[in-house]
Formats: sequence, structure tokens, C-alpha cells
Amino acid sequence: MRIACVAVSALIVLSLSTPGCGGPSPPRAGRGVLILAAASTINALDDAIAEFTDDTGIQVRASYGPTSTLARQVTSGAPADLLLSASTSWANYVAGRQTVVASSSVAGNRLVVVVARETTIGATVDLTSLISDDRFGLIAIADTEAVPAGVYAREALETLGLWSRIEPRLLPTLDVRAALALAAGREADAAFVYSSDAATSDAVRVITTIDASTHSPIEYPLLLLDAGSPQAAELYDFLVSERGRNHFIESGFAAPRGVSF
Repeated sequence: MRIACVAVSALIVLSLSTPGCGGPSPPRAGRGVLILAAASTINALDDAIAEFTDDTGIQVRASYGPTSTLARQVTSGAPADLLLSASTSWANYVAGRQTVVASSSVAGNRLVVVVARETTIGATVDLTSLISDDRFGLIAIADTEAVPAGVYAREALETLGLWSRIEPRLLPTLDVRAALALAAGREADAAFVYSSDAATSDAVRVITTIDASTHSPIEYPLLLLDAGSPQAAELYDFLVSERGRNHFIESGFAAPRGVSF
């Protein structure tokens, strides 16, 4: 298993190509496909892209970061073909400002609290106990004003009447993977992350799963932005297919609402 901490302040493009057993398929004509994606999807999307490129020869570039940053980049003219958002709200933000050719939810998720695996904290700790326990002096959380993981966590804490008590202990981070890294490295005593993030790291363990009824549904809408790119449309179709979505399920995501596997 692997952990990736992504801190994006500008558009960072990763060229991804995975050869098959007989060598790579010849790339199709054109510039390939650029997808911007939420930091929490890096492991699942990397795997999905590798399979897609193996099958089609289409080269895909992916840039990962906070959904809020990526959505603003798209609406400011970034030459992206697709956007994989960790938030329906940010997907709607993009759709309200430019044409979206197609959209569909790729996956869902759950919000959890993690600690470093080697800590002596018990197997489960409820949120009220977490706040009253002095061992949790610093708790990492993605930006609660803009980054979806942080927004969901704040919603849950406000619903439970715990926000004002926990806020002084919170350490805001650029994205959810940065929060995960702080808990894994014991630079924070705990972190609010997605269950799929927790599954990427052997250095952390889950102590609390947040009740999904306390926050907005966690969905990952995929937006097809470029009507003139058949290659992008092909990647879109793959990612919303059962084969594409299975990469997310295998990485600890939940099936999107209304979709069963």
C-alpha cells in the first residue's frame, strides 16, 4: 500500500503511461487527455488510468489537488478535458460557469478519524471523547472553508454540536492527503480523512467513522468538459463504467448512490 501527499499551489501535470506485457500500444493522434482530480482519488485514478492507457494507447495526464483549487483553475481557463470533483457543490460551481458535456458520479466515500498506528489510543474513540481527551492536542483537517473533506467534517461537527469545542485544536491543511500525512508522521495526534485515504497507508488506523447522516452525501462527480475531444469522451465512458468504478471500490471508496456492484 502507498501514501501520496499532494500539495498543489499551481497546476502540476503528471504524465502517466503503463505499458502492457507486449509493450505500449502506439498512442493515438492528438495531445492526449488532461484530467484534474481531487487529491483523495490519486491511488484509484492512477490505477484506472493505467488500465485505460494499456487498453487504448491514449495518453492521459492527471493533476491532483484540492477540488476547490482545481474547480477555480477550470473556470479560469485551465485546458482540462475532465474534472473529477470530491464535491457536488464544486461540480455545480463549474457547471454554472461553463459548458459541461456530461457528468456522472464515479464513487462515494465515508469520513473517518485516524491516528498513527503505533499510538496507544484504543481501537475506537467517539468524537465527544476525542475532544475531551488531552492526548488529542492537535487534529489535522483539510481546509474547512473550501476543501470538501474539511467542509464535510465541519458539517458533521456542527451537526453534533462539537465544532466550537474542537476548533481550537484543529490544524488546517491544503488537502485531505496532507492531513493524512500529518497523522501518519505523528505531527498531528489525529486527522479527519476519507476512509479511502486511510486505506492507502499502513502508518495509520481508523478510530472513528463519522455518521454519514451528520453531513452532506460524499460523492465524486466526473465532469466531461471538452466537447471536441473523442479521447476525453472515451476516458469519461471508461471511468463511469463498472470497470472504471471498480478501481475506486478496490481502493476503499463506496459505490455512488444508486449504483450497485
